Amino acid sequence: MRDDLDAALPRLAAAAAAGSTFAARSLGIAMRDRGRYDEAERWYRTGAERDGGCAFGLATLLERLGDPAGAAGWYEKGAALGDLACRTNGALLLAARGGLEEAEERLESAADDGDDVADQALGRMRAFARVFPVRAERLAEAGRDGDPRKAVDAVDDLMDRDEEFRAYGHVADAVRLFDEAAEIAGDDEPLVWKAALLSRLDRWEEAAGALEAAAERFPESGYASYQLGLMARERGECERAERLLRRAADRGEARALWDLAVLCLRMWRLDEAARWYTAYGEQTREDSPRDHEAGLERVGEYRAELAGVRTDRDAERVAALTGAAEAGDTAAGIELAGLLRARREPGPALRWYRAAAERGDAAASLAVGEILDDDLAVRAEHVIRWFLPAAEAAWARGSAATEPDPDDVAVVERAGLLHARAELTAGTELWLRRAARLGHGGAAFWCANKSHEYGDPQEAERLWAVAARGGVAWAGWRAGKSMVLRGAFAEAEPLLRIAWEGRDEEDPLHEAAYWLGRSLRGQERLDEAAEWLRRAVEVHSVVRLGYGGFMLTSLFDPEKELAEVEDALEHHALEHHALEQGER
Repeated sequence: MRDDLDAALPRLAAAAAAGSTFAARSLGIAMRDRGRYDEAERWYRTGAERDGGCAFGLATLLERLGDPAGAAGWYEKGAALGDLACRTNGALLLAARGGLEEAEERLESAADDGDDVADQALGRMRAFARVFPVRAERLAEAGRDGDPRKAVDAVDDLMDRDEEFRAYGHVADAVRLFDEAAEIAGDDEPLVWKAALLSRLDRWEEAAGALEAAAERFPESGYASYQLGLMARERGECERAERLLRRAADRGEARALWDLAVLCLRMWRLDEAARWYTAYGEQTREDSPRDHEAGLERVGEYRAELAGVRTDRDAERVAALTGAAEAGDTAAGIELAGLLRARREPGPALRWYRAAAERGDAAASLAVGEILDDDLAVRAEHVIRWFLPAAEAAWARGSAATEPDPDDVAVVERAGLLHARAELTAGTELWLRRAARLGHGGAAFWCANKSHEYGDPQEAERLWAVAARGGVAWAGWRAGKSMVLRGAFAEAEPLLRIAWEGRDEEDPLHEAAYWLGRSLRGQERLDEAAEWLRRAVEVHSVVRLGYGGFMLTSLFDPEKELAEVEDALEHHALEHHALEQGER
């Protein structure tokens, strides 16, 4: 089916509509892999009440899309229908949501019934559970010995095991161990590690509370305040970040001086940035791991840039607009935000853009996201929500247009990249595939490679073609080669020409010459085919460098292809000559 999925889809749809759960499940898989999640969910649901496989597909899709409650319900339904994978995945989801004892019982039952995945997961779960009594004993020993270092060492790697905590729970056990280690050691380091673990598990408020408590408990240390300041900065809470970093600096945390300088630089508060870089250099002196002089040079570069963007006339306009905006004039607030952004004042600009975004202005929301991402380097997961209103609107416009606006395409693609940076798989595929459907070359190339990985060669070929036309020369070779192999010679030609003409030193794409020769041969344009195959022979030594082992032994031979074309040309010439002689 995968070799000709396009042709199979209508037949599968008809069969699913007639009640075939196999067809419904196959359609769900195909649409999921093509990033069409709404369609995938619809097809899975047509069979999920009757078929454990459809229930499993629906549950995994919902889990992927961030609906664990919905996923749990369908895992339960699938398990009741006798699907062993649903029993196992349902148990794992239950464990992740805190139901460890029941999850273990379910995994044991599934393992007894022959599910290797359940058996392996059960082993990992039990091994992870044994970590905590062992660490507790080490802490007790550290307490008896009065050894602060041993207490810290007992918990030093727990924060790096967030994936295990996410899968198998035990977060409360870890929190207790971190607290005990801090008590025994008389040090805030274990409390900072506790907060780091909680933040990695997306429990930001708990993490922030833990750091605040640590800062109060160990007022002589600036470490907890420093880490909390960094967390706030990563979330785009710049005012809070600055306040906390100042507190950390006041408590002797030298790294906070550097991060204050960076924050002020990003906010274009250059005098303050210079002061903080200088203070960092003075405090660290010869032991500095960072070059404050380089930081001061950057401040100078920023000053030179500011000279052309801040004028007295603009300052007057800012004052007038500020008064109007504070009096409730929405249009003035948006104009003010734009002017402040142009003047390199991202902090004040954010205030007014956020106010407009909260009233539902998608363009203002996009501007907030751009400032957070481009200017303030906020973590992607905290930027995404600001991009989504504009990305949804751009997708709606673009998908309805014959020629999508490049700005709309760029917004859709950027939503995909933000999800990728945040390691959110479903969102990455959804938005990059949307961008690909709007013609974005880079997004199409990424999606084509994914489709190839999923075993969907038709979608991969289609997207490689989009990528080639969108400026990714390498994709022209992938699409053209695929087309030649299936006999679509005329379709392949322009794409292979893109590949050849777009080659450079890093991606020479010399192989395109061979496939272009075959494309032309398939169109019976033998003279041109021979020309390209001769070129392929000339560059074949370079092509061979990209292959090795078995791939090299099975590599095409352009000389053989050229000989066949030249024989055909000679045969045609003889036939033509004989025909001319006969006519005489």
